[in-house]
Amino acid sequence: MENSHFEFSEMQYDLLKELFNLGIGSAASSLSELVNQEVILSVPDIIFETPEELANRLGHDQNIFSVSQAMEGPFDMHSMLIFNPEDSFDVVKQMLDEHLSDETLTELQSEALTEIGNIVLNSCISVIAEALGESFKIQLPIFRDTKTHELLDNSIPKRGSKEVLISILVKMELKKSLINGHLVFVLNTDSMEDLYKTLNTLLESYE
Repeated sequence: MENSHFEFSEMQYDLLKELFNLGIGSAASSLSELVNQEVILSVPDIIFETPEELANRLGHDQNIFSVSQAMEGPFDMHSMLIFNPEDSFDVVKQMLDEHLSDETLTELQSEALTEIGNIVLNSCISVIAEALGESFKIQLPIFRDTKTHELLDNSIPKRGSKEVLISILVKMELKKSLINGHLVFVLNTDSMEDLYKTLNTLLESYE
């Protein structure tokens, strides 16, 4: 796996991808119950990038909705679920009641997205924690409406100067739509080293 900041071995990368795949599968099951229809979440390759690279990939100066949670455990990180406003409105419409007025749905949007973010982020981290035999202390989710280039500044307090993002493009397929979301985990260099060690410990346990 190539990236300009860290070099994960193929086994480390495959293990990390499998852990997130399991987490997304758990999240899809929970979301299906929430929206009362089947939800399919697909997880492609994981991308390692800088905050600037993420902002450029999402589109410069674009409006963006995010739900973020701080997590402390064997490695500390901030997790984020990101939608553009159009896709997020579609999710909320199907989650609540498509017969509600657009005005009512807009008023309920932040609360509904926060609940979705809470389910997806907690499902992912719970599966990872269980596989590691560890636990994470998770803070309450926070919803924000911001611009792409301000995303991390507004969503993550007291940022360090050296951060790497583990980005996952999530395709959320519902009965009536295909919605793109971004699942992002923000780790500083110390946390990334802790993640290295954690993955290696888990790999050694399989030998």
